[in-house]
Amino acid sequence: MKILVPVDFSEITNVVLRVVKRILKAHGGEVLLFHAVSPAIYIPYPESLSVDVIDVKILQEIEESKKKEAQEKLKGLADFLKPIETRLIVDIGDPRELILETEEKEKPDLVVIGSHKKGLVEKILIGSTAEKIVKHGIRPVMIIKGIEPTFSKKVLIAYDFSKTAEKTIDFTINFLKPFKVEVELLHIDEFIEIPVIERIGRAIHEKYREEKKKYIHILKNKFEEAGFTVKTSFSEAEDPAKEIVKRIREDNSIELVVMGSRGLSGLKRIILGSTSTKVFREVEVPILIYKEGSEL
Repeated sequence: MKILVPVDFSEITNVVLRVVKRILKAHGGEVLLFHAVSPAIYIPYPESLSVDVIDVKILQEIEESKKKEAQEKLKGLADFLKPIETRLIVDIGDPRELILETEEKEKPDLVVIGSHKKGLVEKILIGSTAEKIVKHGIRPVMIIKGIEPTFSKKVLIAYDFSKTAEKTIDFTINFLKPFKVEVELLHIDEFIEIPVIERIGRAIHEKYREEKKKYIHILKNKFEEAGFTVKTSFSEAEDPAKEIVKRIREDNSIELVVMGSRGLSGLKRIILGSTSTKVFREVEVPILIYKEGSEL
């Protein structure tokens, strides 16, 4: 298993590394430790609006010095991860863009990233690195926030009957197989009103709902055959994201949430956002968002 781990050397880094070490002790594989160095910024003197050759050389020297410093720090983190095989990657530029580029190039099975709490103004102006990876990344991503998952308690899996959700189930079974966790399969049913023939619409919906419950039971059996203790939950709500958030906040035993991301078009993503993104923003629990870029 190959895991891409972007780090910024903040307080969340140690938590992320402990989680990654736990995963790879169970699965085996390698870590790609990644750090993005901020570009050196040139501020010209008032009498000069150009950058001369000497200034460019100084900026390059500053950036190279910062790269070397970052590499030394990454070596220290790699020592902590031993005996897990670790590769170090340092680049210069916007961390969000560079993480996505590295993800596309290296094709990791999973990206694990820490999420920092940000003030309202900062969220509005720039968002977060983790949120950009959630929105635009193409590989499964686990965001560590709120608590540190030990993979020994409850994992909540939100299932929506999409093709991506089906692949999410297979991925999750393989990912969680080495761990002793309780699994809860949750489906939030959205009722579609048909005003003209409301009674017929309700009857069709109820029949469809019963079929979905039967399939959830099949998924329950699938997890049980893999050795998990499984609970199923089935409810109805107008906004699935709000209901999922409510469930998470009410159950302190949940240490990881798993969801599939179908991927919205650019305009829909801007206007509506996805259910997984909405949940990610609201909860203080680690969340694993599956995207169809990996098979364990």
